[in-house]
Amino acid sequence: MTFRFRRVVTGHSADGKAVLRSDEVVTSEPRLPGYEARVFWCTGRFPASNDEEGFDDGAPGPKGSRVLFRMAEFAPGEPQRPNMHRTETQDVAVVLSGQLDMVLDSGEVVERLEAGDVLVQRGTSHSWVPRGEEPVRVLFVLMDALPVRIGDTVLREDLSVFGGQLSPMPPD
Repeated sequence: MTFRFRRVVTGHSADGKAVLRSDEVVTSEPRLPGYEARVFWCTGRFPASNDEEGFDDGAPGPKGSRVLFRMAEFAPGEPQRPNMHRTETQDVAVVLSGQLDMVLDSGEVVERLEAGDVLVQRGTSHSWVPRGEEPVRVLFVLMDALPVRIGDTVLREDLSVFGGQLSPMPPD
């Protein structure tokens, strides 16, 4: 199930001209059975810096200042285990190929997200279910967010289903 894609990063020369900083093919990494992904950029602070001094090649910063970009692929068929989870992030999911459902803990289902569809996930408890016969490729953009508050109740991150094997963001 391993997949590859090209990552190109630009920057500036000493005289302010646009230059290529890197151009490489990167390979996905297994994260869970039936799910591979690769972080290809994470900001070190927000707003992000485009300065050359201190260029960190996408190294993550501390919690509260990160925006993470991840390419992911789900194998076709039902996940081997449930993956309902909540993160302290606001996520944008752009489906690039295949077909994907998102299930919410309320029982609502967003059905048949397809290539070109965009979903904004705002700290909800959710799971992903690939549909169809082909792998599902998704570009995820995750932004650190405050925990959800509903009145006096705070809905914290819940990744217990992954048993400590998976976190959406890199460690602080």
